[in-house]
Amino acid sequence: MAVTNIFKCSGNETETIPNKILEELNISFEDVNKDAAKIAILSKILRENKSRTYCTIPFCHTVEAEAFGSTVIFDKRVGNRINKYRIDNISSMEVIPSIDLTNGRIAEVLKAIKKLKEMEEKVCLNITGPISLATSIMDSRLFYKTLRKDRETANRLLNLIEDSIVAYMLEGIKQGADIISFADPTGTIDILGPRIYEEVSGKSTYNILKKIESQLGDTIVHLCGKTSTSLEAIGLLEIDRIKVEGKNYIEKIDNIRKERNDIKFIGHWCLKLDKDVNEITCCRIK
Repeated sequence: MAVTNIFKCSGNETETIPNKILEELNISFEDVNKDAAKIAILSKILRENKSRTYCTIPFCHTVEAEAFGSTVIFDKRVGNRINKYRIDNISSMEVIPSIDLTNGRIAEVLKAIKKLKEMEEKVCLNITGPISLATSIMDSRLFYKTLRKDRETANRLLNLIEDSIVAYMLEGIKQGADIISFADPTGTIDILGPRIYEEVSGKSTYNILKKIESQLGDTIVHLCGKTSTSLEAIGLLEIDRIKVEGKNYIEKIDNIRKERNDIKFIGHWCLKLDKDVNEITCCRIK
């Protein structure tokens, strides 16, 4: 299978937070990642500072990995990153528990959604996909070695990750998230290759999306352009391009949410791109 027409994103992966804002709030960068009230306040200020329509949380892609037991270094300059993996050998993959949504930073993020909705803000919840999450709770070399030599164990881990991501997404929906932004930056077809993507990553992402499809309510899922085009490449997703009025991409999303309650997934674009597009690509998961 030739890998063609995969979306190329030039959006910035790291949410930069100006020192001036933290100084004015008199809070540290680490604290603002760990407390619901501070997360809500900062995301609202960032929305206003960057002239956005939506408050976007969390401020990094390490929340789910931390909930699984990895440790995180908080760095406002280059972004938060994993310091120590939860899993360091194949045998420990068998005893890793599901994430606990009631404790730690992941619980604070969920509470922050509710606080922002109480402020009458619109909220976009960032979700990390299964392969990027798997390689944040264990070294990528160990993960791919396990895929090659012990696919059954790797699949059990991915099933656990899928269920945990679904639980997190559903709780985000319950708290009032308007948009869920789903991205798996290290798990796309151009990185993994067609065979592994079709057998592992694409299948895992498909499972997640099918499990939440009927439970989205008014929430819409924005698939990272690389994720949606990867799914389309292996035949798990169909698209319709729809002309929508709006001053910018986010306003177009707002309008499509109001006009079409049958649309659950959109993609083939990036929420972090400054440039606009004159249509919305609606996605149907097969």
